[in-house]
Amino acid sequence: MLDRLSLRLRIFLFFALIALGGSAAIVAAMVYLGRTERALPIDDLVLMGGACIGVLLALTIWTWLKFDEHVAKPILAICNHLKAAAHAKAEGDIKSGTARYLGFLEPAVREITTNLSETRREVDRTIAAATAESEQQKQYLATILRDLQQGVVICNRRHEVLLYNQRALEILHVAGDIGLGRSFFGVVTEQSFRHALTRLENRFRTGRHIDHPDGLAVLVIAATRSGNYTLKGRVSLTLGRDGGEANETPRGYVVIFEDVTDELAAGIWRDRMLHDVTSDMRQRIANLAMVGDLLTMEGEIDAEEKAAAKATFEEDGRALAERLDRLDQISSDLLSSAWPMTQVFAKTLLELIRERRSEGREIRVDIAGDDVWLHCDSAAIVDLVDRLLNRTSVFARVEQFELRITGRERRADLDLAWQGEPVTVRALETWLDERLDDSLGAMTGTDVLNRHKTEIWCEPAGDGRSRLRLPLVTVAFDTARAQGGVRLEARPEFYDFDLFARIERDSLAETPLRDLTYVVFDTETTGLEPSKGDQMVQIAGVRIVNGRMLRGEIFDSLIHPGRAIPRVSSEVHGITDAMVASADPVTTVLPRFHRFVGDAVLVAHNAAFDMKFLTLKQQEAGCSFNNPVLDTVLLAAAVFGADESLTLDALAERFAIKIAAEERHTALGDSLATGLTFLRLIDLLEAGGVATLREAIEISEKQAAIRRAQGKY
Repeated sequence: MLDRLSLRLRIFLFFALIALGGSAAIVAAMVYLGRTERALPIDDLVLMGGACIGVLLALTIWTWLKFDEHVAKPILAICNHLKAAAHAKAEGDIKSGTARYLGFLEPAVREITTNLSETRREVDRTIAAATAESEQQKQYLATILRDLQQGVVICNRRHEVLLYNQRALEILHVAGDIGLGRSFFGVVTEQSFRHALTRLENRFRTGRHIDHPDGLAVLVIAATRSGNYTLKGRVSLTLGRDGGEANETPRGYVVIFEDVTDELAAGIWRDRMLHDVTSDMRQRIANLAMVGDLLTMEGEIDAEEKAAAKATFEEDGRALAERLDRLDQISSDLLSSAWPMTQVFAKTLLELIRERRSEGREIRVDIAGDDVWLHCDSAAIVDLVDRLLNRTSVFARVEQFELRITGRERRADLDLAWQGEPVTVRALETWLDERLDDSLGAMTGTDVLNRHKTEIWCEPAGDGRSRLRLPLVTVAFDTARAQGGVRLEARPEFYDFDLFARIERDSLAETPLRDLTYVVFDTETTGLEPSKGDQMVQIAGVRIVNGRMLRGEIFDSLIHPGRAIPRVSSEVHGITDAMVASADPVTTVLPRFHRFVGDAVLVAHNAAFDMKFLTLKQQEAGCSFNNPVLDTVLLAAAVFGADESLTLDALAERFAIKIAAEERHTALGDSLATGLTFLRLIDLLEAGGVATLREAIEISEKQAAIRRAQGKY
């Protein structure tokens, strides 16, 4: 029973026992003296006894207070410091003077923690050296995945995402709706994938995959959950051994896919167009055949029939010519759309042309132009312009040229200018009919123009100058492709293969803390009283999966509060009315945040405050936050005691967590700091016997009850 009591309470009970025992001894002495023959007057006995008891109690209480201050509290502080150092890898030094009355204990603790930190760093260095090659391989994998033009998603058998690359986000047109540990079927329609997986599992179970030409892979056509995009890809089973199993079993699957929405739409349009054109041509040809039969018939043809036949012949002949032109246009469109085009920066294209020098001539080329992105086959364009540059140099006998790209609406003009006479049309046509570099295949300059659906011409440029002008298509190149309020780092953590081994549990409450998925979040507001009209101005969150904070899966969004932000609040979080003027309202932001959270456990520092703002607006926003909630304040109080400073700054200092000054008191910065603090608290909670969500909630409720009781006094 006594083992469950805190150290300070047990020390207090010892001193209380001394006080009660001493008081009982004094009372017994008074009773004895009152019964002797030389008994003192009762009033004197009571006065003397009361005085003795008072002195004893005062001395005991004073001694206990000093003992509590100089011994009990320092011992608890040392214990908390050692626990943090041992289990949470805290490297901060114990505060000087914490145990100044405990002799050599404080320096000994400082020496122990210093040696522990040095030993841990040495172990970390050894581990880092031993795993350097593995990390390098991971970087190779990350680079390959990042540069792939196809989306890649790896899932376990529960369809939880284990890995995805940046391209997958772009093809799926999502960001906050996909994440490690979340269901892949939250962003794609599941029927096609379930059908494909059933086929593959049957193929594996019967052993047909050994001789099957596709092995453990199958083609799949599916759509995004929104239905706006069509995907084409391959699903492949991944095999492994679980536990003591001797044979390999399916452990998950890999999906490699691309967006074929535009391709399918274009194909449908072309098929419909070809069908309409050929049907019409068939009818026209039939009409011409009838006219031919009529004209070749024996006998006289009256003037009216002859005029009608002539009109039909002329009309259908003209229509056939138009249809043939249309077919030629469709054929050109098919050819140009099939040719691979990419986005290239205009100045990069100019530099490539200047450096080409395929014929080794001493030609000086100055380049200039607008900062635009072009949609073209850059290799073919470079070779074409280089060929024209060399031919023009010989034709016009010039060695100085200027290359310039001028952006216009939806296009840019690439100009090759020189001082001299223009190139003749005949010469230009001859150059365009020449074959270009063999690496481009049997392709001429005319082929390049046709595939880009453009043309080139020569014209005077004023002041005795001439130029060749080549129009090209421009594109709006977006370097920030992540949408939906999610910000991605340059090297986001998009993989976690440990999720393969996670055990599926029926009860969330009995799930170990380290196996849960969390969203650690924070809000910034116009004030501290939501019941009196204060509103959120920013909300941010970061996901924790499998005991790791994923800096690549972040939600961060400003919110228009619908009211002015007080200056005193802006001085705290730095958000002004101007910053939220174009921000979405809470009814738009909260549903996005709700999708980002999914079924994760919510974590916040002083969670009651942030949850109050969420729940007040959830009905209006059409979403409900019924997720379990953990509060780092209450968890830290259970670990370190309520007397310790439990502010986010104090906990961050204890755990040596660095918070950049510009990020402090921002929703995202505080979310990251709270997430790192929470991970350290998990280590300490597990060391103290708190291992599951249920146990964490229970100790949180006890701390909340203590705080409510303290608030009554």
